[in-house]
Amino acid sequence: MPTMYILDTPEFEPIVTTARLAGMDVRPAGDYLEAVSPQPTVTLERRHTEVRPSIWFAALTGGMVGHIERFDHDVLRLADDD
Repeated sequence: MPTMYILDTPEFEPIVTTARLAGMDVRPAGDYLEAVSPQPTVTLERRHTEVRPSIWFAALTGGMVGHIERFDHDVLRLADDD
């Protein structure tokens, strides 16, 4: 399952909200929030977050499980390693 760890700070809350809207289950994990997709692929769109590019491109600094299929100015798509 694609998983991302998002720093639990107000700046990243729009990304957390978008992850939930994309169907990801979000739960606390220390100083981070663990967002897990039940699907083999998950797509988040920056336009839904309204965050600045600096926050968007820092979305994966907490780490992830799976691999990146696309990560650009508009879209973050994660997929299973299977």
